[in-house]
Amino acid sequence: MGQVDRDSGAVYNYPRFDEYVATGYDLADEDAFRSSLWPGQRAPDFTLPRLADDAGVRLSDLWQSKPLVMEFGSFT
Repeated sequence: MGQVDRDSGAVYNYPRFDEYVATGYDLADEDAFRSSLWPGQRAPDFTLPRLADDAGVRLSDLWQSKPLVMEFGSFT
């Protein structure tokens, strides 16, 4: 766990990486990624709370007025 790659000096992003892989969570994440939307595919409409005032913001309200690019990801 948390092994250093002797050639690159890199360390795993999180201390329980080996446990994460051993339990199969990495495979579940890969399956979720494969079943997610692809570039150019229309996203289903949904509503999220705006951080400033907790008012609901619908995705369809945003893309009606101008082009919309959404990116989701993790930097861990």
